[in-house]
Amino acid sequence: MAERTGPIVGVTGSSGFLGKALVAHLRGAGFEVVEYRRNVDDELNQGNVRYFDLSRAPDPEIFRGVTCLIHAAWDLRETDPLRAWGRNVEGSKRLLASAATAGIERIIFVSSMSAYFATKQDYGLMKLAIERSVLEANQIVVRPGLVYGGTPGGMAKTLSKLSSLPVIPIFRGSRLFTLHIDDFVAAVTTLVEAENVPSTVIGLANETPTPFREIMLALSQPASKSRMTLTVPWHLVLGLLRVLERMKVPLPVRSDSLLGLVRPAALVPGHDVAECLGLSFRNFAI
Repeated sequence: MAERTGPIVGVTGSSGFLGKALVAHLRGAGFEVVEYRRNVDDELNQGNVRYFDLSRAPDPEIFRGVTCLIHAAWDLRETDPLRAWGRNVEGSKRLLASAATAGIERIIFVSSMSAYFATKQDYGLMKLAIERSVLEANQIVVRPGLVYGGTPGGMAKTLSKLSSLPVIPIFRGSRLFTLHIDDFVAAVTTLVEAENVPSTVIGLANETPTPFREIMLALSQPASKSRMTLTVPWHLVLGLLRVLERMKVPLPVRSDSLLGLVRPAALVPGHDVAECLGLSFRNFAI
């Protein structure tokens, strides 16, 4: 492949599900990519893998040479809402300030379809708070839907595990906006390359929501002996999860994540912008 002349792209959270996919795709397309991780052997901030932790204010020097930054890092270790807010929201604000000092021209924040006004989910509220800071800096927000395809990761991985149960739990009326991993990396790459992208929120998902039951059946193992489903009352499940969380019982899904499944966003924002940029998102199918 001929050497590409273009932006040097930094990716925070490059060892995560979405970050790893972005790094692989961007490098395959010929971009020079700088990865930002907290699990770096040293803190010398050299080469194409540099140290970054949301709990610390980053030195603007770690952005040396980077012209476009994709912020996909998220710290899931902290379960206390206040401490999680301090780590993720305040940490992201520190990142934005350092990136601005370093003169980074374009920042793309990977938010979530859980980040909509009136959400009750802590995760969605934190993402919304960061979105505000990103937009105030005249930068770009993307909200991916439920990402599936390839090796499952994120929420799709959790749902895949639940779909392998003898009886698959279903939440009545839940419908989710979905996004294939290949469409995600293609869309973000377009946003990296495009000359004029407005500072706005762009939803990355097919505009037609998929019923939760259909998603769970598609994720379930084809060789499973049983593909029976059971509609469960989510209010009761939510209460049970919260009780078990207070008891420090390890769980396959957090109560806050359940809220994102049963109270999803009503629409995909920024469809007109996505259309103008030539972004497209396939119908859900596995």
